[in-house]
Amino acid sequence: MKYFYQILTIFAMLGLWQLGSDELIPSPKESFIALCEIVQKGVLQIGIIDSLYRYFWGLVAGLSGGILVGFIFGLFPKVSVAFDPIINLLRPVSPIAWVPLVLIIFGIGDKPTIFIISYAVFFPVLLLASKAVQDVPKELIIVSKNFGASKWQVLSGVIFPSSFLMLISGLKLAASLAWINLVVGEMLGAQTGLGYLIIDARNQLRIDIVLAVICVIGVVGWAINQLFCLIEKQISRKFGYDKNL
Repeated sequence: MKYFYQILTIFAMLGLWQLGSDELIPSPKESFIALCEIVQKGVLQIGIIDSLYRYFWGLVAGLSGGILVGFIFGLFPKVSVAFDPIINLLRPVSPIAWVPLVLIIFGIGDKPTIFIISYAVFFPVLLLASKAVQDVPKELIIVSKNFGASKWQVLSGVIFPSSFLMLISGLKLAASLAWINLVVGEMLGAQTGLGYLIIDARNQLRIDIVLAVICVIGVVGWAINQLFCLIEKQISRKFGYDKNL
């Protein structure tokens, strides 16, 4: 029954789209024809591949940096306090604000978009990782030290496992932020990818292609979210975190 209502909602949205279409806004049928056109030309496939390439490396860079710095801040509160003004200064700045400077430094290509993605992911993951470390029960650390555990053993055997679930849960957020900022980054500083296809179609006044690519971005984003939901679920089950078991 759940899927029935979901399908009904999709058809209702398509109906509203159809009603709102006119000479300026292409209909769903016209957008579907445009989608078939760019698929036949191979443009869409290349755009998806290039976008996923930038998405992967941007997400990896943002996650790695955020988790590493977050763990350092969580383990050494004095370091966190020292860098707190800088973090609070940079965190509210939109990644897009860095585009002019990033284009000067890296030029046109993959690097500006990868930077934008990693920047967008870095700060939420940093705060999440730091909070996860700080929330580890102090009793566990004290008991492990009393049993003669070294600092590395405490880190690898107590702190990391205790904060692992929170990090995995934050992975979905990071994945969504990365995909959103990927498209924006490609619209501003790339020559390929889904974001670039939107800008290129706009310049050609092909609004039907613009809408077709927007739909593709939504579908790919949904697929990515489902993938990370599955990863979270499987890891939670493997380590005994799943409450449904």
